[in-house]
Amino acid sequence: MNIKRTIVEAAEEALKILAAPSNPKQVYAKIMERSLYKFGAKDPLSVLRIQMERHCDSTSWGSGAKRKLFSKNEDGLFYLLDCHVNVSASVPESVDNLELVKKLANKLKQDTILRIIDHLYTLEPEEFEFFCLRFLERYGFEDMQITQRGRDGGIDVYGTLEVGISPLHVAAQCKRYKKGNKVSRPEIDQFRGAIQGDYQQGIFITTSTFTQDAQDVAFKRGCVPIVLIDGETLAEIMIDRGIGVTTSHIPIYDFEIDFV
Repeated sequence: MNIKRTIVEAAEEALKILAAPSNPKQVYAKIMERSLYKFGAKDPLSVLRIQMERHCDSTSWGSGAKRKLFSKNEDGLFYLLDCHVNVSASVPESVDNLELVKKLANKLKQDTILRIIDHLYTLEPEEFEFFCLRFLERYGFEDMQITQRGRDGGIDVYGTLEVGISPLHVAAQCKRYKKGNKVSRPEIDQFRGAIQGDYQQGIFITTSTFTQDAQDVAFKRGCVPIVLIDGETLAEIMIDRGIGVTTSHIPIYDFEIDFV
């Protein structure tokens, strides 16, 4: 008899079968192996991970589900809430509380980076160009404009950046590539050729990453420098600059008898 399950119910069943904390890739593999759910999305693994995050008790997502089915251990692996030992009971009393706070803060940062990258992958190419324009404006660039379709020559966004007493003319190319589709050297060379003579700096922004050859030719003597920003770097800059990211300041207390 076929059982009609939701994605979350399939993930729950898969974790029961796995009987150990697991990452979304392992859960997805078990779902497919046991035919627990039939995915229709182009990127089913991302859909599964997002749904598991929403139903996780430690999620920082604003769209988190009310019903919490999962939790995560220190390695970021998911487990069922009702099938795991009391985590706090296994933590020695000698553990430095401040160190735990630092680990949690780093975990929240990494989760936020993944959320940002996941969102970027949902954007259409034109939407990603507009996102990059807003990102560069928030960073400090001025007079940013999107090049008209068919006339860009590899340039998607252009504008200026005040450096000292003079403006620096910059151009950017924005590529919403899948994770496995890295930006290669020929793309960097082509972009540099398009901006040579008109711009003093180029910025290549992608949701993916860059090959080593592409990184090696980003800065060449006598050529326009190309700043490379991959998906993770883009997310980290957004966090550090507060671009589309908010922070909560939690006080950390310690008793100092000398201050009484």
